[in-house]
Amino acid sequence: MIFLTGASGYIGGHVLRRLLAHGAHVRCLLLPNESIDGVGERVEIVRGDVTQLESFRAAADGVETVIHCAAAMLPNAADRIQRVNVEGTRNVLRFAQRGGLRQFVYFSAVSAVYRQRNVYGESKAAAEALVTASGLPYTILRPTMVYGDGGGLHFQQLVRLVRRAPGALPILGNGQARLQPVWIDDVVGAVELVLEHPAAACQTYGVGGASVVTFDEYIDLLSRLLGRPRPLKLHVPLALCTAAGRVIESLAGPGFYSPAALRGINEDATLDTRPFEIDCGYKPSPLEDGLRAALRVA
Repeated sequence: MIFLTGASGYIGGHVLRRLLAHGAHVRCLLLPNESIDGVGERVEIVRGDVTQLESFRAAADGVETVIHCAAAMLPNAADRIQRVNVEGTRNVLRFAQRGGLRQFVYFSAVSAVYRQRNVYGESKAAAEALVTASGLPYTILRPTMVYGDGGGLHFQQLVRLVRRAPGALPILGNGQARLQPVWIDDVVGAVELVLEHPAAACQTYGVGGASVVTFDEYIDLLSRLLGRPRPLKLHVPLALCTAAGRVIESLAGPGFYSPAALRGINEDATLDTRPFEIDCGYKPSPLEDGLRAALRVA
């Protein structure tokens, strides 16, 4: 039995469908107001909250593998991000420590290793530390920017901006941050690999794509694949964006342009995937191939 958190989210939902396609029996932790569609009777639903251990502690019987995808991202408030990502992970680890667990797979993020971490990156780094100190047979996966049909969140925002750009597109910062976008199918495949390979025990792996591009190059590639002209890029100094973000946050609360969200925007979001390739045979897709599949273009 596999215990999965975050099954209503983008990554967790794809992980669930892949597990079911391979005949796995899955027990999903869902909030009372969450639902997942298109799943069969091999899925058991547990109603609970990662921040409240007692709400799901009794669901441990028969569980051999835990895959912990649940997370709170920006623009959630800092206290909620801390509560879900750190205290929630602590609770899931306590749930898993009742003995007999074969593997604990934790989904972290590239922002956990940024030089300038925002509250989300700090929470992921703190959660990683809890996992590595747990005494459980763990594997930590750090995806870079995830893209695919219907997600992830930042990818869909970029696609909307490129589609609507009237010939010019404001770029926050200098546009030279290096990205390594990873296709959702490769992220889900990473889970399969760590479940199959004993060498993944007690390891932390970067899960990135096969291609590294600057942010500006990424915008140009998306524009070409979407059949849009290459936009004129209007680079806005990050200091100015941060000052504006403070004003917006004071009026409307946390958002995608709050100072915390902007803090890592010029960080290189790249990871070394070679250890994962050597240990488990990870082979990510070339960026253009994955984007064509995600955008459904020939």
